[in-house]
Amino acid sequence: TSYTGVMKVTFTSDGSGTGDGFVASYIASFPNCPSSGSVLTSSSGSITDGPGSYSNLLSCYWIIAPSGATSVTLSFSSFSTELSYDNVRVYSCPNSSCSSTTELPGSPFSGSLIPSDVMSYTGVMKVTFT
Repeated sequence: TSYTGVMKVTFTSDGSGTGDGFVASYIASFPNCPSSGSVLTSSSGSITDGPGSYSNLLSCYWIIAPSGATSVTLSFSSFSTELSYDNVRVYSCPNSSCSSTTELPGSPFSGSLIPSDVMSYTGVMKVTFT
């Protein structure tokens, strides 16, 4: 268990024989609404502002950058923000640093209507909630 958000696993073979190797899996925990951002590299997952009602002055973002992806699709299963004031914005990025962004059609989203699917054809997407 690592409580720092970083874990290093090292495998070293001594050269005197071989075995079948090993398989390991991991489970990562992310803050619900990361103000300093969170890079998600899994090919599927979910993002949320957190359980229950969100707090005032909340600002967070996620970068969705699955390794080798050619597109990323964001589908909302629920949606309810203060209309015109609390917005979810979705951007396409050329790479996982998202140093330059292009806001995708339909964005920003606010209110209570569930937005249509949003797609980035670069394989990297940035989602902000402010």
